[in-house]
Amino acid sequence: MGSFWFSSIVFLAVGSTSFAQPPRVSITYIEGTVDIDGQSSPRVDSVLPESSLVRTAKGRAQIRFGRGDTLFLGENSSMRVRLNEPEILTGSAVVITGGLGPAVSCVQEVQLSDSGIFRFDVHRVVGETFCQLKVYGGAAAAQMPSFIWVLTTGKTIDLNRSCGDHTPRDEFKVEDIDALDRWSRQRSSVEPRP
Repeated sequence: MGSFWFSSIVFLAVGSTSFAQPPRVSITYIEGTVDIDGQSSPRVDSVLPESSLVRTAKGRAQIRFGRGDTLFLGENSSMRVRLNEPEILTGSAVVITGGLGPAVSCVQEVQLSDSGIFRFDVHRVVGETFCQLKVYGGAAAAQMPSFIWVLTTGKTIDLNRSCGDHTPRDEFKVEDIDALDRWSRQRSSVEPRP
């Protein structure tokens, strides 16, 4: 009985240290012109520390977040690592989630489900920034001032802080995809999952 308790305590101590470590964020694939914090030509498997800024010009980047979630950053786009989660600042990105759905910030924070495909497009309208979120698979939850919008496959929303509860949910055709969507799915199918 004593060795059982000792083994359990050692297991819990070792297990808790692995949970305390933040997930690793790294660039796993690059096409064209990409820079990290103003430094061009980053190496594949470059670890991205907190607050790293990734920008693409005529290029694309594939970024792995440690729990098996992958962000595919389109051309002329940018994102920042915040608390080991992506913050999409400009342009377009596709997020394909793995075992645990992350929180993603794009104008405001959105919680994504596991095993999903999500598209984010930042755009400006009359001086205000909006982020269109499309759910191609899975579900997403966006906190409005007095309720939570839950979006399922085929639903889209234009996130903007000043719209408050008046942010409408719409539908779209999930088969309508563009070059970034096709590239992200192709890259996701060739990269092994952790």
